[in-house]
Amino acid sequence: MPRKRSNPSRQTHRLAPRHLLNVDAEMDRELPEDLERDEDSETGTEEEEEEEIAARPKRKLKTSKISTDVSRRAANMQPDLYMAAKRGDTDFIKNLKAEDLEGPVLSQKTPQLNSVLHIAASLGHSQLVEEMLNNHDIYEHRLEGNSAGEFAVHVAARCGHLSTLKKLAPAYSGYLTIKNNEGNTPLHLALIKKYREVDLVLKTKYSEIAEFLVETNPEVSYEPNEEQKSPLYMAAEAGDAEMVKLMIEKAGGAVGRFWGTTIVKSIAHAAITGKNIDVLDSVMNEGPHRIKDRDSKGMTPLSYAAYIGYLEGVRYFLNKFADYMYESDRNGFFPIHTASSRGHIKIVQEFIQRCPDSVELLNHQDQNILHVAAMSGKAKVVNYMLKMPELEMLINEKDVDGNTSLHLASKGGHPKVVSILTWDKRVDSKLLNDEGKTALDVAGKYSGKVPSFRERLTWLALRYAGVSHAPSPSMDKDKEIITKNTQCSKPRQTPNMDNYKDRVNTLLVVATLVATVTFAAGFTVPGGNDDSDPHKGMAKFLRHHLFQAFIISNTIAMYSSVTVVVALIWAQLGDLNLVIASLKFAVPILGLALIMVSSAFMTGSYLMVRGLHWLASIVLIIGSFFLLILTLLFLPLCLPSSLPHPIFRYIVYYPFCLLVIVTRSNTNDGEEK
Repeated sequence: MPRKRSNPSRQTHRLAPRHLLNVDAEMDRELPEDLERDEDSETGTEEEEEEEIAARPKRKLKTSKISTDVSRRAANMQPDLYMAAKRGDTDFIKNLKAEDLEGPVLSQKTPQLNSVLHIAASLGHSQLVEEMLNNHDIYEHRLEGNSAGEFAVHVAARCGHLSTLKKLAPAYSGYLTIKNNEGNTPLHLALIKKYREVDLVLKTKYSEIAEFLVETNPEVSYEPNEEQKSPLYMAAEAGDAEMVKLMIEKAGGAVGRFWGTTIVKSIAHAAITGKNIDVLDSVMNEGPHRIKDRDSKGMTPLSYAAYIGYLEGVRYFLNKFADYMYESDRNGFFPIHTASSRGHIKIVQEFIQRCPDSVELLNHQDQNILHVAAMSGKAKVVNYMLKMPELEMLINEKDVDGNTSLHLASKGGHPKVVSILTWDKRVDSKLLNDEGKTALDVAGKYSGKVPSFRERLTWLALRYAGVSHAPSPSMDKDKEIITKNTQCSKPRQTPNMDNYKDRVNTLLVVATLVATVTFAAGFTVPGGNDDSDPHKGMAKFLRHHLFQAFIISNTIAMYSSVTVVVALIWAQLGDLNLVIASLKFAVPILGLALIMVSSAFMTGSYLMVRGLHWLASIVLIIGSFFLLILTLLFLPLCLPSSLPHPIFRYIVYYPFCLLVIVTRSNTNDGEEK
């Protein structure tokens, strides 16, 4: 029994591409009328239907969301046809008759608007693709896209079917530059898959597809997508030397047409990103003027190589284009400034060796390379520059605002850099900037109401080095400018009681817990008490030297914590000066209590396991190590803010460095190489 054919007017909706449904509110309001008109059009002629279908794509549509209160019909494909396309059943398609299906073959689309040709291309059914292309009607509709704007040639390239792509290529001759909704050509899609794949076999397959597309239509290598990346840019960015050479070799006259276009991202910058010297050499040999290209930050290829730390690329440019060492970017940074700010020591060395006078270059703020490195917190670069005698002239130079490298490091809150600079006797810590401030004054301007720990460490580094505040400005004519700037500067905020309240409460809780624990440990000593006369009630380990150390440590911890509790009770009276004094007194005493508690735990644990020698030794080793760590961490907090004798600065140096590392206050050094 023959199947009943559906209404041709309903089949029209299957033919409509999905993007034609993305209409604005006005079109949404008209849609129900269209649907009603379709339901009543059974008496219409086929010529009227074809005219209506041809007229619809000509409407000027806006890409807005479809209203959820308007129903619509999705496209669908007859099941037998769909399964035949999935199987690659050539005989079924060849013997297909229009009356066997619900409407013409060409009108059959899946919900994603994929035709039989799309399905065959996605699954690599080359024979089915060939058979369909031999059909004149199918051939005429080869440029029908799916909902993603992809044609069969896109699908074959994306799915990695080279044999199918070779069947499709003649039908798409001259159309291989056609783009999908994301602006990607088939070559874009093949390269995207190639560079994302990990499997070597799949990478090779997509590489063969890309080579075939380049040889078939070389100009497609320079077509940019919506990200303004051409296939050549993608290959250069990935460091694919063979593909870059092939594209440039096959492009021929297309190179001259596309090299100078502004819509294509700089190929030279992409080659630097790929860090492949062969790719870079191919690109620069084909277009030497690419050395003048600039990226979004105004960086030349040499500056960009210095920015990412590509030493081999920097050497390449210095060998061929050394003059561009003196070209600055949009921010006024020369390549040597860029390398300094990023912490790339080897590149800075290369610049100084090849262009010695580049150390005199200044950016827009009149900052030299030491200024930039200190401002960026690059401790290793700063340390390297201070060791170079030829850079001694840079140490105390001032920028446009009168700031030295020490000022800039202090302002940025880089404690490690400040410490390195202050240890160098050539650094003049008394210099004032144009606002009449020393580095200590600059460090005192915190980013928030409460200074961060990194800002505290920066301030401590300056105080340990003996850096003082700027002297009170006089009314002499020579210092009128300093006086004016000081009066106009924002006054330091008076400390607020609320800033100290949480600290006092936290320390009070910790001190109370320590006192409670040590009180209990004093009566439940390790090993218990002796029940025999004449030492009844006395500790069993009384004569053991580690037990004696346990008792001493526990006693010190007990009374230290009680002392802290009493001191912090005074802080509850509400007087700000008393609060500050109590905190300064309580913090080191509480540190001592914590260290003694740790010592008591170590000695007590040793007594309990002393019968097993290896375990007892491990307990002592671990305990001793952490006692040392605790001492180093608390020592900077216990010392005064300024050290009257230089010997104390040497004592506190290593604890200070440990605090910098532990608190990650030197994270900017992570990029240094």
